Amino acid sequence: MRFLNFFALAGSLLAQDLTPRELFFSAPGSPVKVTRKADPKPVTKTVAQAKPKPTAKTEPKIPATPPAPERSGEASVVLASSNAPTPLGLRYSILLSRDNAAYSEVDTDSTFRSGDRLKIQVEANEGAYLYVVARGSSGNWSVLFPSSEVENGNNFVAPFRPYMVPGTGRFYFDDQAGEEKLFIVLARKPEANLEDIIYKINSPSQAVPQETKPAKQLQLAQMIRPIDDQLVGRVRSTMMARDLVFEKVDDSKPLNPERKETAAYIINKNPAPDAKLVVDLSLKHR
Repeated sequence: MRFLNFFALAGSLLAQDLTPRELFFSAPGSPVKVTRKADPKPVTKTVAQAKPKPTAKTEPKIPATPPAPERSGEASVVLASSNAPTPLGLRYSILLSRDNAAYSEVDTDSTFRSGDRLKIQVEANEGAYLYVVARGSSGNWSVLFPSSEVENGNNFVAPFRPYMVPGTGRFYFDDQAGEEKLFIVLARKPEANLEDIIYKINSPSQAVPQETKPAKQLQLAQMIRPIDDQLVGRVRSTMMARDLVFEKVDDSKPLNPERKETAAYIINKNPAPDAKLVVDLSLKHR
């Protein structure tokens, strides 16, 4: 218990110093350079002593010139402690193609119009399990990730690798105004409720050695059972986390001059091995 409390405290102190985007890039393997600063040594109080008077031959000491800052294109994020845990983080952005133009990132709160084509780009800062479901016009939810077109349906995502949702195709808005809803989950451990909806394991009644267990097989969710609002609501209620922090960024707040973006970052500061984060994303069109 003391071990968990120590790391929870370290994570809390870290979150006070860094923004969610900086916390995201504090993970090992980050494409953004991270500089970790060692814990400061404790200061020992001593009894004040009278300073000796300088003699004629004594010259004041000149402090050493601090090193010049690095000029590389990457940003440097200084962490408060090398022992602090890395928080679980998700970066997501909306890519818009309008009038057959190339896809580019736009504000996640944008209102879209008829003919717009959209993709969602998601990226984790550590290896974790990703789930994305979307609510259709019928009111039922369909699975967008995992997808049979991406890693044969495996939903374990690599750190700092962008994934497109949907894997093939795109969202297309017609003349009917409305709102599309997405439910995104990133978890350090597989989520049993979502796994049950999306996957089935071959021969579950047979005792199969761990090293020879078959890989997950992606199934059409509707063939297992329909995903309705009530089911998604139950799953959401069991997964809400309290330690989430959120940040939206755009070109006016670049991480460095060479890394402009329009995206959102969500961080779970809880260092527990079963930590997760949840995003409810709405795409409005008129």
